[in-house]
Amino acid sequence: MRPRYPTKQYIQYEEAADVLKMYHGKTVPALAQTKTYAEALLKAAGRADEAETEAKSRMKRQGVLRRKQPPYLWILVDQEVLENVVGGREVMAEQLRYLLELAELDRVCVRVVPRASGWHPGHDGHFQVMTINGRGVSYAVAQVAGRLIEAGDESTLLEVRFDQIGALALPRSDSQILMEQTLRTYE
Repeated sequence: MRPRYPTKQYIQYEEAADVLKMYHGKTVPALAQTKTYAEALLKAAGRADEAETEAKSRMKRQGVLRRKQPPYLWILVDQEVLENVVGGREVMAEQLRYLLELAELDRVCVRVVPRASGWHPGHDGHFQVMTINGRGVSYAVAQVAGRLIEAGDESTLLEVRFDQIGALALPRSDSQILMEQTLRTYE
């Protein structure tokens, strides 16, 4: 049986978070995926048997963004996330339109790390940093599973890495322009 990502505990933390910071270098984070992108991504990863169920689960998790008082959501993605075709041109166009829609929300910030930035600390893998009632919790993702980090130096290190990657990212408005330009290539 395939290890489950994310863990039940992670999902509980995600639901309770006041702040969510997500770095993803290869894919759009689950909280910002469309159903068709999620299904295509899961199928490409060899998980066709669970693609529909897992995609629905991801859509349900996005309910946290529609709460009366949603968390602040900071997303950093590498430019290649916009350019790597997952599921075809229509799926990517829909996904980029959704990212742009999310980026317009008051409590959401989507920024792109341009390819010209070169190597950065995120190349070791994607991760999330959450704040829940003033307490920091992190989640580092590996190939087949992830690891919840509830305290200590590792959690602090991931917070610093998020800031280091963010320092390389385009400003919010320039990131939106790049997403719009990339969207036009799919339409």
